[in-house]
Amino acid sequence: MATEVSICSNALRRLGDDPITSLTEDTERARLCNAFYEDTRDYVLRSHSWNFATTRATLPQLSTTPIYEYSFQYALPTDPYCLRVLSMEFQDYIYKIEHVAGIGRVLLSNEDTAKILYVARITDTTQFDSMFVDCLTAKLAAELAYPVTNSTTLQTQMEKLYMAKISEARAIDGQETFIDDIVSDTFTDFRK
Repeated sequence: MATEVSICSNALRRLGDDPITSLTEDTERARLCNAFYEDTRDYVLRSHSWNFATTRATLPQLSTTPIYEYSFQYALPTDPYCLRVLSMEFQDYIYKIEHVAGIGRVLLSNEDTAKILYVARITDTTQFDSMFVDCLTAKLAAELAYPVTNSTTLQTQMEKLYMAKISEARAIDGQETFIDDIVSDTFTDFRK
Protein backbone atom coordinates (compact mmCIF):
# COMPACT_ATOMS: atom_id res chain seq x y z
CA MET A 1 0.00 0.00 0.00
CA ALA A 2 1.35 3.42 -0.98
CA THR A 3 2.32 6.08 1.52
CA GLU A 4 3.54 9.63 0.98
CA VAL A 5 7.05 8.45 1.87
CA SER A 6 6.95 5.48 -0.55
CA ILE A 7 5.66 7.69 -3.38
CA CYS A 8 8.42 10.24 -2.76
CA SER A 9 11.05 7.52 -2.38
CA ASN A 10 10.02 5.86 -5.63
CA ALA A 11 10.17 9.22 -7.41
CA LEU A 12 13.71 9.69 -6.08
CA ARG A 13 14.65 6.15 -7.15
CA ARG A 14 13.47 6.93 -10.70
CA LEU A 15 16.02 9.72 -10.64
CA GLY A 16 18.76 7.35 -9.50
CA ASP A 17 18.81 8.88 -6.02
CA ASP A 18 18.51 7.33 -2.57
CA PRO A 19 15.06 6.96 -0.99
CA ILE A 20 13.96 8.79 2.12
CA THR A 21 12.72 7.14 5.31
CA SER A 22 10.58 10.05 6.49
CA LEU A 23 9.30 13.35 5.15
CA THR A 24 10.64 14.98 8.31
CA GLU A 25 14.21 13.67 8.04
CA ASP A 26 16.90 16.33 7.93
CA THR A 27 17.96 15.89 4.30
CA GLU A 28 17.67 18.04 1.22
CA ARG A 29 15.78 15.22 -0.55
CA ALA A 30 13.11 15.11 2.17
CA ARG A 31 12.79 18.93 2.14
CA LEU A 32 12.34 18.86 -1.66
CA CYS A 33 9.72 16.12 -1.39
CA ASN A 34 7.88 18.18 1.23
CA ALA A 35 8.04 21.23 -1.04
CA PHE A 36 6.68 19.44 -4.13
CA TYR A 37 4.44 16.60 -2.92
CA GLU A 38 1.11 18.32 -2.16
CA ASP A 39 1.05 20.56 -5.24
CA THR A 40 2.04 17.66 -7.47
CA ARG A 41 -0.63 15.40 -5.93
CA ASP A 42 -3.29 18.05 -6.55
CA TYR A 43 -2.02 18.61 -10.10
CA VAL A 44 -2.33 14.91 -10.97
CA LEU A 45 -5.74 14.66 -9.26
CA ARG A 46 -7.00 17.67 -11.22
CA SER A 47 -5.60 16.39 -14.52
CA HIS A 48 -8.18 13.58 -14.86
CA SER A 49 -11.60 12.65 -13.52
CA TRP A 50 -10.21 9.77 -11.46
CA ASN A 51 -12.98 7.42 -10.39
CA PHE A 52 -11.58 7.09 -6.85
CA ALA A 53 -11.58 10.89 -6.43
CA THR A 54 -14.91 11.68 -8.09
CA THR A 55 -17.76 12.54 -5.76
CA ARG A 56 -21.12 14.33 -5.72
CA ALA A 57 -22.48 17.22 -3.68
CA THR A 58 -25.44 19.53 -3.42
CA LEU A 59 -24.05 23.04 -3.09
CA PRO A 60 -25.38 25.64 -0.65
CA GLN A 61 -26.72 28.73 -2.40
CA LEU A 62 -25.05 31.94 -1.23
CA SER A 63 -27.18 34.91 -0.17
CA THR A 64 -25.28 37.29 -2.45
CA THR A 65 -25.99 37.18 -6.17
CA PRO A 66 -23.52 37.60 -9.01
CA ILE A 67 -23.07 41.13 -10.36
CA TYR A 68 -24.21 40.12 -13.87
CA GLU A 69 -24.79 37.24 -16.30
CA TYR A 70 -25.84 34.60 -13.74
CA SER A 71 -28.71 34.53 -11.25
CA PHE A 72 -27.19 32.42 -8.46
CA GLN A 73 -23.86 31.62 -6.87
CA TYR A 74 -22.96 28.58 -4.80
CA ALA A 75 -20.18 27.72 -2.37
CA LEU A 76 -17.93 24.92 -3.60
CA PRO A 77 -17.20 21.97 -1.28
CA THR A 78 -14.34 22.37 1.16
CA ASP A 79 -14.42 18.91 2.79
CA PRO A 80 -13.28 17.23 0.69
CA TYR A 81 -11.97 20.25 -1.17
CA CYS A 82 -13.22 20.63 -4.75
CA LEU A 83 -10.29 20.59 -7.17
CA ARG A 84 -12.37 20.51 -10.36
CA VAL A 85 -16.08 20.59 -11.19
CA LEU A 86 -16.87 17.98 -13.85
CA SER A 87 -20.57 18.64 -14.41
CA MET A 88 -23.84 19.72 -12.91
CA GLU A 89 -26.79 17.40 -12.40
CA PHE A 90 -27.97 17.79 -15.99
CA GLN A 91 -25.57 18.06 -18.91
CA ASP A 92 -27.35 21.08 -20.41
CA TYR A 93 -26.93 23.19 -17.26
CA ILE A 94 -24.53 26.07 -17.84
CA TYR A 95 -22.16 27.09 -15.08
CA LYS A 96 -18.88 28.84 -14.48
CA ILE A 97 -16.32 28.71 -11.67
CA GLU A 98 -14.99 32.09 -10.55
CA HIS A 99 -13.20 33.68 -7.64
CA VAL A 100 -15.29 36.24 -5.76
CA ALA A 101 -13.49 38.68 -3.47
CA GLY A 102 -14.23 37.97 0.19
CA ILE A 103 -15.88 34.62 -0.61
CA GLY A 104 -13.40 32.57 -2.65
CA ARG A 105 -14.18 30.12 -5.45
CA VAL A 106 -17.86 29.86 -6.32
CA LEU A 107 -20.02 28.20 -8.93
CA LEU A 108 -22.20 30.59 -10.91
CA SER A 109 -25.36 29.36 -12.61
CA ASN A 110 -28.88 30.32 -13.60
CA GLU A 111 -30.21 27.14 -11.95
CA ASP A 112 -31.91 27.50 -8.55
CA THR A 113 -30.26 24.30 -7.26
CA ALA A 114 -26.74 23.08 -7.88
CA LYS A 115 -25.86 19.41 -7.69
CA ILE A 116 -22.38 18.71 -8.99
CA LEU A 117 -19.99 15.92 -9.83
CA TYR A 118 -16.45 16.92 -8.91
CA VAL A 119 -12.88 15.79 -8.38
CA ALA A 120 -12.10 15.94 -4.67
CA ARG A 121 -8.73 16.50 -3.04
CA ILE A 122 -8.00 13.04 -1.66
CA THR A 123 -5.07 13.10 0.76
CA ASP A 124 -5.40 9.60 2.26
CA THR A 125 -2.98 7.49 0.24
CA THR A 126 -4.87 4.30 1.13
CA GLN A 127 -7.68 5.53 -1.14
CA PHE A 128 -5.39 6.11 -4.14
CA ASP A 129 -5.84 3.96 -7.23
CA SER A 130 -2.64 2.08 -8.10
CA MET A 131 -2.42 3.75 -11.53
CA PHE A 132 -2.82 7.15 -9.87
CA VAL A 133 0.11 6.28 -7.57
CA ASP A 134 2.21 5.41 -10.62
CA CYS A 135 1.26 8.69 -12.34
CA LEU A 136 1.90 10.72 -9.19
CA THR A 137 5.30 9.06 -8.76
CA ALA A 138 6.23 9.85 -12.37
CA LYS A 139 5.06 13.49 -12.12
CA LEU A 140 6.85 13.93 -8.80
CA ALA A 141 10.03 12.54 -10.39
CA ALA A 142 9.64 15.11 -13.19
CA GLU A 143 9.21 17.92 -10.64
CA LEU A 144 12.18 16.75 -8.55
CA ALA A 145 14.46 15.93 -11.49
CA TYR A 146 16.18 19.28 -11.89
CA PRO A 147 16.44 20.22 -8.18
CA VAL A 148 17.87 16.77 -7.36
CA THR A 149 20.07 16.07 -10.40
CA ASN A 150 20.54 19.43 -12.18
CA SER A 151 19.70 17.58 -15.40
CA THR A 152 17.18 19.08 -17.82
CA THR A 153 17.56 15.93 -19.94
CA LEU A 154 16.39 13.73 -17.06
CA GLN A 155 13.61 16.19 -16.31
CA THR A 156 12.39 15.91 -19.92
CA GLN A 157 12.58 12.10 -19.76
CA MET A 158 10.54 12.04 -16.54
CA GLU A 159 7.94 14.39 -18.05
CA LYS A 160 7.62 12.03 -21.05
CA LEU A 161 7.26 9.11 -18.66
CA TYR A 162 4.49 10.96 -16.82
CA MET A 163 2.66 11.71 -20.09
CA ALA A 164 2.78 8.03 -21.07
CA LYS A 165 1.59 6.92 -17.62
CA ILE A 166 -1.29 9.42 -17.48
CA SER A 167 -2.41 8.48 -20.98
CA GLU A 168 -2.54 4.80 -20.04
CA ALA A 169 -4.28 5.53 -16.73
CA ARG A 170 -6.94 7.69 -18.42
CA ALA A 171 -7.70 4.91 -20.87
CA ILE A 172 -8.03 2.25 -18.14
CA ASP A 173 -9.87 4.51 -15.68
CA GLY A 174 -12.26 5.59 -18.43
CA GLN A 175 -13.25 1.97 -19.06
CA GLU A 176 -14.94 1.94 -15.65
CA THR A 177 -17.36 4.65 -16.71
CA PHE A 178 -20.67 3.66 -18.28
CA ILE A 179 -22.85 6.18 -20.08
CA ASP A 180 -26.39 4.90 -20.51
CA ASP A 181 -28.04 7.99 -22.00
CA ILE A 182 -27.93 8.64 -25.71
CA VAL A 183 -28.06 12.36 -26.20
CA SER A 184 -30.27 13.47 -29.03
CA ASP A 185 -28.57 15.51 -31.71
CA THR A 186 -29.08 16.30 -35.37
CA PHE A 187 -27.39 13.06 -36.46
CA THR A 188 -29.45 10.75 -34.21
CA ASP A 189 -32.69 12.65 -34.94
CA PHE A 190 -32.08 12.34 -38.70
CA ARG A 191 -31.64 8.57 -38.40
CA LYS A 192 -35.11 8.12 -36.85
